[in-house]
Amino acid sequence: MKRGLLFILFVVALLGCKVKEKKPIETAAKEITPAKVDKPIVNSVVGKYNYIDSTTAKVFIKANITLLGNRMSLAKLNESFRVQWSLQTDFGIREKISTGKVAFTPEFARELGDAYVLSFDIPRSKDYTGGILLVEFIHPASGTKYSYDLAIDFSAKRTSSRYEIYKGVDESIPDFTPYVYEGQSFVIKSILPSQNPLYLIRYRNLSKPALSPMSGTKRTPESEFEIAETIDIKDREVLTLDQGMYVLTSNPEDVKDGYGFLVVPERYPRDTNPETLKEALVYMSTSKEMEGTGTYESGKDAMDMYFLQLAKGDQELARKIIRGYYKRVEEANEFFTTYKEGWKTDKGMVYIIMGPPARVQRNRTREVWMYSQNRNTSEIIYTFYKKPNVFTEQNYELVRYPEYSAFWYPYVESWRTGKAAE
Repeated sequence: MKRGLLFILFVVALLGCKVKEKKPIETAAKEITPAKVDKPIVNSVVGKYNYIDSTTAKVFIKANITLLGNRMSLAKLNESFRVQWSLQTDFGIREKISTGKVAFTPEFARELGDAYVLSFDIPRSKDYTGGILLVEFIHPASGTKYSYDLAIDFSAKRTSSRYEIYKGVDESIPDFTPYVYEGQSFVIKSILPSQNPLYLIRYRNLSKPALSPMSGTKRTPESEFEIAETIDIKDREVLTLDQGMYVLTSNPEDVKDGYGFLVVPERYPRDTNPETLKEALVYMSTSKEMEGTGTYESGKDAMDMYFLQLAKGDQELARKIIRGYYKRVEEANEFFTTYKEGWKTDKGMVYIIMGPPARVQRNRTREVWMYSQNRNTSEIIYTFYKKPNVFTEQNYELVRYPEYSAFWYPYVESWRTGKAAE
């Protein structure tokens, strides 16, 4: 009886978690000067770009901006902000290849749900095949500046530089969601119509959770997927796909230019299926506990017993752990999904256990997350190196050390006792 009641509480807890506007770790706007109450706030910024031809790329910048928590009209945004961009040679280097200005006017901007999208063209320099695009939102009235950077590759070697997912043929703004819902129609298209052959390779998703930060084991991304079928498609063809992992390529015989994406169930990034939810427990569980979840005939029974035993029969504590832990799983899916679920990535694992970092440093090849400690302990630092694979350019791998155990296990224990969920 207790197990049945707990599972009901478990599902209610998950369904009760409302999806809020979140601030992605790797794409959050950076505020440079102190905030003022009466100034607009740039809550988050994300960007995409597409190769138009050998001379030009089109950039799309999606920004969520509010004033005292309320939306602003394009006219008000245009009065409030100056927006300028510069293409630089690398992160942190002020050598400028080219510069330009955009505005919140119909020429460059449009509203998209609760956000705004700026789109503009940037020229390619004959001396560079790419660079770092720095976009700055300047609010002169308060002296505040927000900045966002995006790596640009004019060589267009990967299909992700030439093609993007759009909700429809006539849409001019690509879909910023890093996954597609099962049964949802969409198109894959380039900026200019193309007759080049395209292929979608569907893979069986056998991907596993990330290895622990202390692990010395190596795992190749290719080993986690098996080819199920290859589908011929055309630029601007309307598509509807079943769940799975797909790679868009122009050469199915040698997938070096891959553009991988997931087709997910309609509740994603949330999940209420006990069979799959129990997999995510690996980050806070012992090997014996994970083996124990496989001894039950249903995922429901496994989840019931796991949380009852963890909370020593305290259903209220169990529900608190469920809500907190799976909220992190949901956020990891939203922030870090690429060709596999966000919670299975190295970044997703660290985010679930440690939470958002206090500071982030990035360059072209790596991302460093720093977590503040108390006055007697130095920062905890996690370094992720960019390791492109056949599925995506946005694959980051954690540099693992045995010494992480001194920090990792206390954080895991705080989840097991419910302290991390407070």
